[in-house]
Amino acid sequence: MFTLNRLPSPALVRVIAYSDPATCANYPVTFNAIALGLVKTLLLNGDRNTAALVIQRSHARLDIFDGRFVRDLVVQRPEMWMLQWLAVSGLDFEELYSRGHCFDMSQLTDWVMASRVELLRFLAGRGLRLPVRSLMEYALGHSQPDLVEFLISHDSGYAHELSWNDLLLMACTEASTRLDVFVYVASKTEPSIVWAFAAACLASHAMADDCAYKKFMALRSLPNAAEWIVKPIRGQTPIERLCERLTYENIAHISPFIRDYIALGVSTANMPSIVSALCQ
Repeated sequence: MFTLNRLPSPALVRVIAYSDPATCANYPVTFNAIALGLVKTLLLNGDRNTAALVIQRSHARLDIFDGRFVRDLVVQRPEMWMLQWLAVSGLDFEELYSRGHCFDMSQLTDWVMASRVELLRFLAGRGLRLPVRSLMEYALGHSQPDLVEFLISHDSGYAHELSWNDLLLMACTEASTRLDVFVYVASKTEPSIVWAFAAACLASHAMADDCAYKKFMALRSLPNAAEWIVKPIRGQTPIERLCERLTYENIAHISPFIRDYIALGVSTANMPSIVSALCQ
């Protein structure tokens, strides 16, 4: 006897599914009772066609799938064809998402960290409103620029949407931000005082971020950046702000930034003598 815990082999399932419809009724356990289990077995083995036939022969309804059941499928086979098959077979993604059993934060985070932009784009196309701000924290340090682009475009038009300037400041604050992502985000911004904040933030976090100076140089290389990154912030020059944060531990990390600021014409007034010596 077939049960949900002891399903027939994929080969036998094909025999059942492709046989005459009346044959299905001859099994000890009705075909309908085990249909969803058969569908799962087939899909995890990549057999979409037979899975569709099982749905057809059993008249099983995908809209009664429990969210955890679908989650198990897409966690084990996170592929576009799986999502497309579920959509074609009638699954209501918005309803499933609203229940909170599937496509939750942990699952979406896994896709972001693997840079699976095509999967996220598919969900957005089915009407799901993704938690962009939360996902962006992971995307900055783990994803490709195209996924970052997708997330910010998905957020466009909603209340409190992220701007490229917002994202630049987030990227500077997060020491884990990938260099290529930072360069891409910076290239999307326009010259403004935000560049001064971004440059100062990179310098102050240099001890925690091995790529901070490379990011600083990428920002500095943008058109008109030399004019903006030297702007005073709240009445302080960039050098004065950095000197307030100097310690014996971080001075070697911060001094390259100070040398660049000096080269760009920032005043060295009130700079400690030890910093002057290091920056000669």
